[in-house]
Amino acid sequence: MSRSRKILMLLGSYDSHAHAGIARAARVLNWHLDVSLLKTFQLPAQWRGDGIITSLNRSQRLASFIHRAKLPTVDLSSWRADIELPRVVADNVCIGRVAAEHFGILGHHNFAWFALSRDPVGEARCKGFRDALPPGVNFCRLSGSGAPNRKKILAQLESFSEPVAVFCKSDDDAAWLLNLCLDCGLSVPARVALLGTDNNRLICENQPVPLSSVNHDLERIGYEGALRLDSIINGDYFEEALLIPPTGVTKRQSTDALAIADPAIVEALNFMNTNYRRSIGTDDIAAAAALPRRSLEKRFKELLHKSVHEALVEIRLNNAQHFLEHGHSSMTDIAALCGFCNAPHFSRSFKSKYRLSPLKYRKKFCLI
Repeated sequence: MSRSRKILMLLGSYDSHAHAGIARAARVLNWHLDVSLLKTFQLPAQWRGDGIITSLNRSQRLASFIHRAKLPTVDLSSWRADIELPRVVADNVCIGRVAAEHFGILGHHNFAWFALSRDPVGEARCKGFRDALPPGVNFCRLSGSGAPNRKKILAQLESFSEPVAVFCKSDDDAAWLLNLCLDCGLSVPARVALLGTDNNRLICENQPVPLSSVNHDLERIGYEGALRLDSIINGDYFEEALLIPPTGVTKRQSTDALAIADPAIVEALNFMNTNYRRSIGTDDIAAAAALPRRSLEKRFKELLHKSVHEALVEIRLNNAQHFLEHGHSSMTDIAALCGFCNAPHFSRSFKSKYRLSPLKYRKKFCLI
């Protein structure tokens, strides 16, 4: 029987989901996973083993330890791009893009980015968000770098004449900003819509206004990182980082409001949200909005930057996401409940948006 490889898990920013992914891979690979150094202040002068899986952060002690170890290492973080290491990391640009898409269906024209501190991870998410916004919209960074200036942030939010959609670097940041808004009388989501990242349920579901959040797939990052480390120990070489995309948005009350002034488009969206289970099409939606089909399509493109059909599919998928998170109905039943013609069509559409099959999504995110 071959000797178990001894692998050190040394996460500069500990996350239980990443740990779960690493542990799952360790069982598959028959590793001896050493978790005795979870706290970076416990770093020894040296460590003997076969490899290290880490997530670098601001700590220079951690970076120096990795350098001295001279062992195969995989980094699960984008913090230290100046250090050449094999990496399996979140696709932070894609996280920002998914946030922009989520706000898009709500009809917002004012957008902002907020992070309590500035770092490479946040900057990539901000860039993905900003670049995915339609041309001509209003965008600003809320002042959050260093000690956040509550008065300045409040003035920035109040400067928008219409509702503003704010994408936050993390759920922590979103919770901080939510408290500021509520303290100062800014209604969430009617006046300020807030979207976090990581979908930390302990944070998101325990706020005065539950927070919507981008599903950052940390468990898969840990799992894929461990598999890559094992391949490197076996002699494989990887030049490019492996980017792990998010798996959609878990929608809660903090973004549950339309920001659309056009009453015909509001009527169309209300009709779609009420009747998405039925076999409806663009002609039915146009009739409900009392508009010619061509006029409806034009207004959707101008205001929501997507076609009527694309908006309908998004509504159906958002509702399917809810069924997967809160129940155990079959794929055939969910397809029927959400207006898809059959289960295979539903599965293809769901996987195209969320990068996971419906069954895998349920396994990862089901709440009951």
